[in-house]
Amino acid sequence: MVYLLSLLALTLNPFVWKTYSRSKAFLYTQLLRVMVGAFIIFVLTYFQLVDYSVQAAIKFGLFYVALFFLGDLLYKKAKGFYYTSYLGIAMLLASAYFQFAYPFTIANDKYDFVAAKATIAQDKEESTDEQHIAVVPEKYARYRSEKKLGELSHASYYDLGHSTLQKIDDHLYWVTPIEYTGFFKWMKNQPVPGFIKMSAEDENKDAVLVKSEMTYVPSAYFHEDLKRLVRKTHKDHVLLEASFEPDDNDKPYYVVPYGDYNKFRQIVDVKGIYIIDPANGEVKDYKMNEIPDFIDHVIPTSVAEDWNEWYGKYIHGFWNTIFSKEDIKVPTEWEDIDEVNGVFNKDLALNWSTDFTRPNSDSGSMVGYSLINARSGKLTFYEEANGSLNGKSAINVAEKTFRAEKYEAGTPILYTIYGQFTWVVPLMDSNSVLRQIVLVNAKDEKIYSYSNEKSKLFNDYKYAIATLLKDDNTVPNNIADLKDLNGKISYVYKSEMEGSTVVRFMVEGDKRIFQVSSNDFPYSIFLDKGMNVNVKFIDTEETVVTVQELVIDGFK
Repeated sequence: MVYLLSLLALTLNPFVWKTYSRSKAFLYTQLLRVMVGAFIIFVLTYFQLVDYSVQAAIKFGLFYVALFFLGDLLYKKAKGFYYTSYLGIAMLLASAYFQFAYPFTIANDKYDFVAAKATIAQDKEESTDEQHIAVVPEKYARYRSEKKLGELSHASYYDLGHSTLQKIDDHLYWVTPIEYTGFFKWMKNQPVPGFIKMSAEDENKDAVLVKSEMTYVPSAYFHEDLKRLVRKTHKDHVLLEASFEPDDNDKPYYVVPYGDYNKFRQIVDVKGIYIIDPANGEVKDYKMNEIPDFIDHVIPTSVAEDWNEWYGKYIHGFWNTIFSKEDIKVPTEWEDIDEVNGVFNKDLALNWSTDFTRPNSDSGSMVGYSLINARSGKLTFYEEANGSLNGKSAINVAEKTFRAEKYEAGTPILYTIYGQFTWVVPLMDSNSVLRQIVLVNAKDEKIYSYSNEKSKLFNDYKYAIATLLKDDNTVPNNIADLKDLNGKISYVYKSEMEGSTVVRFMVEGDKRIFQVSSNDFPYSIFLDKGMNVNVKFIDTEETVVTVQELVIDGFK
C-alpha cells in the first residue's frame, strides 16, 4: 500500500495534462516519475527503514513531492503550469522550516519533556561497592578482544562490533559481539561464531570467547540484517540503536528499542524494546513495564545525550541560550569519547552518566552531574558535585602523575566511593595496554591513589581519605582503620607481574592473605616461612588485604 504514494510523483496539474496528454514523451515522463517515486519509497523503507507513520510521510514527502512539483516548470506551454510549481516552492520552504527552524521553536517543550523525568538529588548517591566498579577501560578490553578474535579460524571474515558495559550474573563485563567484515564475507554463508566478553571488574582476567552461532546481526545483509528483520513485521514505530545483551547464562540476544516521535519527529519517546534471538530470528515485543531483568540497555546513548543537552541548555527557552544564558549548564564535550558513559550503581542498575560545566568556559570544575537510568529513563541530577573536578581535570591529574611514562588516559568515570565523589581514570600505554588505574578525589585533586592492582588501589585511596580528610564530616567513621599485626609467617607465595614480584603470605593464627609488591617493599622478595614480621594494613574484612607497612625482622 505504501507504494501508492508514488502516484504523488505524477504531474497533478490538470492544465498540464490537458495540454500534453496526447504526447507520448509526456506519458513516458509520467511513467518515469512514478518509477522514480517508487524507487525513493523503496530506499526510504528498505534501506533507511523509515517507520510507516503520518509524520514520516510528511517529513520525507514534503521534500520529494516538492521536487516533482517543481518539475512541472518544464511544461510552459500549458496554461497555469506554474500553479503546482508555486506549491512545490511552498512545500520546499515548509520542509526547510521543519528541518532547520522548527526545532528551535520547541526548546521549551524539549526541556519540559526531560524535566518531567528528572529529579534533583538532595543527597549524594550511595557509595558503590568497590567490587563492582569497572576499572578496565573499553579500549583495553577491545585490545584483548582483538587478540582473542585472531584465534578464530577464518578470523578475516569477522570484526569486533560495538563494545558495551553489561551486568551478567551480577558481574560487570565488557561485551563485544562478533560481526562480519563486509558483504563478501557475509556471502560465505557462515554464521557469526559468538561474542567476546572480558571482566570489567578484574584487570587480570583475560577475554573469553563465548561460542554461540548468530545469523541475524547488524552487519548482515538483506533478510538477515537485524533491523530489517524487525521492520518486516513491526512497521509503525521508530527503531532506535540496537544493543547486544547476553542473558545470565551467556545466551546472546539483540535489543532494539522502539518509540514514537512527538513535536514533528523532534522528541523521541521510548515505548519498549524488541528482543531478537540472533540464532533463529525470533522477535518478541516488550513494553516498558515488561522488560526482562537481564536487559540493561533500553534508553540508547544518543537519546540520553539529547536529554542531557535539553535539560541543561533549554531551562529558560531558546533565546536564553543566545543572550543572557542564565542557569545554563552543558554536558562536558569529548573528542573521541561518548558524552555519556555507563555506570552501575550500588544496586547494579545501569545509568548513563555525564558531568556538566558552565557554557563557554575552560573551567576545570563541574556544576553537577546526571545519571539517567538506562532502563526507565529517569534522570537524577546531583547538584552537590558543584565545584568538583570535571572529567577533563581528572584526566590531567592522572596523566601528569605518570608524565615520564607518557600514559594515555581512558574514559574517566565518576563514582561515589567511600562517600566521596571520585573519578576512576585508567591509564594505558601507546599499545592500549592497561598500566595503571588512578582514583582522583573530585573535591581535592591532592587526594588520589594509583596502582595496577585493584585491591591496593582502593585500600590506598581509603587510607588517603582517612588521613588527609580526617576533619571532613562527609568521610564515614572508621573508613580506614589501620591495624597492626605481629607474627610468624606460615605460608608464602611469590609471582611475577608486570616487572615486579607480588608476594602473598599468611601469618600464624590469622586467616587473611597479605599481599605486597616488591615495587613498594623491595625486601619482600626475601620473605620466607618462619620469618617474624610486623604488618600494618587496612582491615577491609576481605580475605586478601594489601599491606600498607611491612617490617621484617633482620631487615630494619
